[in-house]
Amino acid sequence: MQDLVDLKVINLNNSKNLVRIPDLSTATNLEKINLCGCFNLRELPSSLQHLEKLTLLDFSYCTSIRSLPSFYKATSLTKLHLSGCSNLFSFPEVSSNVTELWLGGTAIEKVPSSIECLSNLRLLDLRGCRRLKSLPTGIHKLKSLEKFNLGDCSRLETFPEILDIMKRLRDLDLSGTVLKELPSSIHNLIGLKYLRLNNCENLVCLPDSLYTLKSLLHLSLCGSSNLVVENLFTAIGDRPVKQKHLPGLSSLKKLDLSESNLENLPTTIKQFPLLEELILRKCKRLKSLPELPPSLVYLDAHDCTSLEDVSSIKKLFEQELFCEDGSNRFLQLKFSNCFKLGEKCVGNDIDAYDSTSVEEVSSIKNLLKQVVFCKSLGWLFTNCFQLDQKAVRSPETPKLEMPFEHMVTALTDHHQAPPRRKKRTEKASFERIIVTCVPGSEIPEWFDFKSLGSSVNIQLPSEWWSNDSWINFPCFVASVAVSFPDSYNGMGFRITSECHLKSCNGDNHDLSCSFSFSFGSRLSDHVFLVCDGFNVREFVKSEASKNRIYNVASFHFYVDEWNSSKCKVKQCGIHLLFPN
Repeated sequence: MQDLVDLKVINLNNSKNLVRIPDLSTATNLEKINLCGCFNLRELPSSLQHLEKLTLLDFSYCTSIRSLPSFYKATSLTKLHLSGCSNLFSFPEVSSNVTELWLGGTAIEKVPSSIECLSNLRLLDLRGCRRLKSLPTGIHKLKSLEKFNLGDCSRLETFPEILDIMKRLRDLDLSGTVLKELPSSIHNLIGLKYLRLNNCENLVCLPDSLYTLKSLLHLSLCGSSNLVVENLFTAIGDRPVKQKHLPGLSSLKKLDLSESNLENLPTTIKQFPLLEELILRKCKRLKSLPELPPSLVYLDAHDCTSLEDVSSIKKLFEQELFCEDGSNRFLQLKFSNCFKLGEKCVGNDIDAYDSTSVEEVSSIKNLLKQVVFCKSLGWLFTNCFQLDQKAVRSPETPKLEMPFEHMVTALTDHHQAPPRRKKRTEKASFERIIVTCVPGSEIPEWFDFKSLGSSVNIQLPSEWWSNDSWINFPCFVASVAVSFPDSYNGMGFRITSECHLKSCNGDNHDLSCSFSFSFGSRLSDHVFLVCDGFNVREFVKSEASKNRIYNVASFHFYVDEWNSSKCKVKQCGIHLLFPN
């Protein structure tokens, strides 16, 4: 083989016919070798260990490799990728300079005690090592370790005691293991930020020392069905978590309790002062929600089929309206497949997907009275066939007859509000996007302008615009009836609206907005109601609005699918919403 002294990189990834690689002892400047996906590669030359400048080896998914040469003398090697080498049984021999070991999906049965000598190791990935049963006791000596992934090590029964402080370990994934308990010395992981214990079906309780982790931000317990989640809150009692004996819980920002056996979420959850995300998906026995932390911005209660009472979230909504610092948070509340909620569905972003029994949504009327101050509001009553399009057009069902007209009340209240409140809300008004979706194929009767197809032209009234203040500028409320063909498979799609404004003297200006949706199953025809105040306000602030009188607006709507299902706009309409 010719002189390889100048060779620095070998990249032969996915070379399916590659069986072996030649001797590389003359490639003294070689730095990187990428043979990922060479699934017929059976052996590696021993000369690799003598390449002093070699920093990266990637043999991921080389499924025919059964053994490795020693890399102990390859002192420049820092990253070794062996993920997916499903016939590799032995742990690689590497120098103490290695920083990343990717061994997920291998057939490794044992981690040698010599691993404690890898003083520079920052990442150890053993996820999916289904033969691995135990770990050496010296794991705590890996002082540089930052991320340790043991997810889906389905035979791992124990985790060793952490006999010394590990400052740098911030991410520990024990999901899918058969651990019965965590070590009581877990408090020595003083830098731990992310702890994942998903689908640990043998795990019954958590050690009290867990609550002393000051840096813990995310705790995920999804699918650990035998874990007594209430114990997580028991230690809190009626005392604030800011007390020194429980500093860890006060740092939590995300808590995932999905698929647990909770019937009632403990009231002490409100004492998590920094909690922003609470995931309760598929908590089938959960019946009610207590008062939640004011810091919460995301709640996912999908498929909580016994959930009946969510009245406590009204406080979250009130906090969303008027934050003391003048800012508005992006609050999202999801209650899809919560069949028992009915009219108790109330929130800032409610998805009642496939709730075919939903008939009453009267609470929405009250909520819409203040909807203008919400950052992003969306009710997606998708496939709720008991709640048909009459709910948005029939005089007999006033609860949704003219939902956006309640914004007028909010704007009127704004003008009459005390100065301090008015100052906070002035910026928030008409910066919001509101979306409603119901089954149907006809534009609501109360729309001023309607048309078959995807375009509608309107003549704007002379009083539609005032230069005195942007708060007097109206909103365009759009309605779009979309048909979904049989080929639609629930993939995402986007509805885009384009508005072309034309003035008396020939000036033109274009506005546009788009909204993305994803429902996960086939749909019947649906009517979408959209009110986009953000583009309106930006237009009012722009030079294009100064001293111009626009008297004609042309709207065009179209649907972009993320597949080839060819959704179609059947009808469209525009309603002008004035504040006065």
